[in-house]
Amino acid sequence: MSAEFHSDFATLARKPDAIIVGGGIAGLTSAWFLAHAGLRPLVVERLPAVSMLASRRSGEGVRAQWEKPENIEIARRSIEFYRDFSEHTGHDSGYRPVGYLYASRTEAGAEGLRQRVSRQQAAGLDDVVYLKGDDLRKKVPTIAPDAVGAGFRQADGVIDIARVVRGLLASADFDVVTGADVLDIRPTAGRVVVKTSLGTLDAPKVVLSSAARAPAMLEALGISLPLRLSRSTIQYVEVEGIPAGHTAVMDADLGSFWRVDTGGARMTASFRTTLLLDQFTDDPAVDPDYLKVAIETVSPMIPMWKDLAPKITGGHVRTGSLLVSGDGGPLIGPVDGFEGLYLNTAYGGHGLMAAPEGARTLVGMMTGGPSGDFLPSRFSDDPAGLVPEPMTVNLLSDQG
Repeated sequence: MSAEFHSDFATLARKPDAIIVGGGIAGLTSAWFLAHAGLRPLVVERLPAVSMLASRRSGEGVRAQWEKPENIEIARRSIEFYRDFSEHTGHDSGYRPVGYLYASRTEAGAEGLRQRVSRQQAAGLDDVVYLKGDDLRKKVPTIAPDAVGAGFRQADGVIDIARVVRGLLASADFDVVTGADVLDIRPTAGRVVVKTSLGTLDAPKVVLSSAARAPAMLEALGISLPLRLSRSTIQYVEVEGIPAGHTAVMDADLGSFWRVDTGGARMTASFRTTLLLDQFTDDPAVDPDYLKVAIETVSPMIPMWKDLAPKITGGHVRTGSLLVSGDGGPLIGPVDGFEGLYLNTAYGGHGLMAAPEGARTLVGMMTGGPSGDFLPSRFSDDPAGLVPEPMTVNLLSDQG
């Protein structure tokens, strides 16, 4: 039982029950859950290989520390999927619960974190705690002396996307065609026709899981949703001297992030310029001084980075295009007025954190189960009542 790769549609042994456009983490988990529901899905990927864009160009972090209860729940259940990955797939996801720390060096910032932890606990995240004083310094001995308080959850941590992709591909029956650029999607006569650079095929259901290309595809159908592309950047550095198993750290004051990685660390700098992009690109431009700014913005909370910086021996920086929705939440479910067309996209760069549970929810809807919390119709049902997720980029807040 494993995925079968094809160079074109002619070698498919049977017509697909569902076509999934996009072979990132959202597309692959959609295929995995569909296959385990007894259907035969086909993943159509534009690039020569799957999961080569945003899925690979991330910090590979997973956290359930969010503000909105529905975002907490989708991330918590996804982390549990990675934790139990070997039971589901027979493979190891690389999940390591190193913990996520959100810390502040101001009294006001720390109080905000304390209140957030209380809200997270009330939403059911009962293993998140607020730390201060000796408890904070015992948990993270490298923390800045002037750090006041922090939210912390030990079960948050990191995964290995390469292991996850291998496990998904090896443990479910579905087809994959790579190098096929989707040119048009058109629901018609009870089926959905997909025109690609390799030819045209159809299926009763189509899942649009592409991120960067989704806005143009939806616009071609006359579907209007509040979506924008956003830039992400992740810096990897090779350096010795980082304590093994160091918790992942987010500076709640500056917005910087870093976590330990094999042979070094991954980090993101504080935002200085607009995150939003005006046009599609696989490779957004990198700020030429990104490493310098990253070091400058992680060092205030973890001062050891001032000493580590001169010892960096190598590394690389990667950028990617992310799809962001109006309220910062993903789009999961059917598209009203277009029978057979579903969305599983717009995770805003947090697909690794939420896609497994998002895909499980989607497949439940596709097979007659209940609706979820992230229906695309929420933007037309009550747009004035939407509440943005403040812990990610969204279009309702002034972040662009």
